[in-house]
Amino acid sequence: MSTVTRRSLAGIVGLAVGIAGLAFVGIRIARDWDQIVETMRSANPAWLFAAVVAGLVSMTLIAVNWLSLIERRGHATSLSTGLSWFFVGQLGKYVPGGIWPVVGQAELASRAGPDRRSTYLATASSMTTMLLGAVTVAAVSGLASPYDRWVTAALIALGLAVGFGSLGLPQVRTGLGRLASAISRRPVELPDVRVVAVYTLRHVPVWVMYGAMNICVVIALGGSIDAGLAVDLVFASALSWVVGFVIIGVPGGLGVRETVFVGLMTGPLGATLALSVAVTSRLVTIVVDLTGAIAAATLSRFTRSAVPTSVRSPIDVTTAEAGDPDPLLQRGSDIAADGR
Repeated sequence: MSTVTRRSLAGIVGLAVGIAGLAFVGIRIARDWDQIVETMRSANPAWLFAAVVAGLVSMTLIAVNWLSLIERRGHATSLSTGLSWFFVGQLGKYVPGGIWPVVGQAELASRAGPDRRSTYLATASSMTTMLLGAVTVAAVSGLASPYDRWVTAALIALGLAVGFGSLGLPQVRTGLGRLASAISRRPVELPDVRVVAVYTLRHVPVWVMYGAMNICVVIALGGSIDAGLAVDLVFASALSWVVGFVIIGVPGGLGVRETVFVGLMTGPLGATLALSVAVTSRLVTIVVDLTGAIAAATLSRFTRSAVPTSVRSPIDVTTAEAGDPDPLLQRGSDIAADGR
């Protein structure tokens, strides 16, 4: 089976899962409509605003890490310009196919100065370590949750440990490098496991703030929060995002994320509140994306931004150019992309 055929099948399966998720959420909304409307009417605007702020902080942290990865490849720009590339490009995640946020971010950045290879590799690296950061937060918060999440969390933690351990094995790295090169149709150098670990940890605060966004939504909708429930909400938020992310072909994980969140939080919150939080959280993330795009584009336009510069250094250039640089740092941000 060809690579194109496998991708097409994965997209079809992902779309089917997304449709099923939307159907599940739609049925639940129709069944509990009156209660949901009543819950939404009584929502606290101040806490909803706090949720938007938490979401914006989460997205901005992702943007900063992405710009850091671009800079590692020898290209620097102002924060305001970089934020406009990121937030405007992120709107592509609402287009079916899953690849559009990658294309949006990378193309906006490459048209402004950095070369296309650097921007695509940095974007793929960002999305990979962002996913690993979410998995890390899900594992830790699940183990700390008082709601019997330890089996799921332990399996997640085990998979994460095996993944990082395998990345350090030469045989595995060789195989993954060949696979990545075959997919991208060009040579791809995998990063040192320590570099991946650093950027994974840099994304941990992203998912803590994402969980905080949903905590604010629960409070806004009249729910009561204690420490244990707060930790469990961080777990459900991170895990539901991961599942929505890995299902190919679903715009922004629409339907999938909500289904997983409702399934996880029906026990702690109750069915109606869990569904209300899932729906409100989706609306908040849309507001965050639109607000971020508008604000970043406006800031970039009215701020005198530094012209993107190339600061080629021995850290992120080829061995021939750099004169045998440190192998740990050389191309440390290269993580193979698979079209996501």
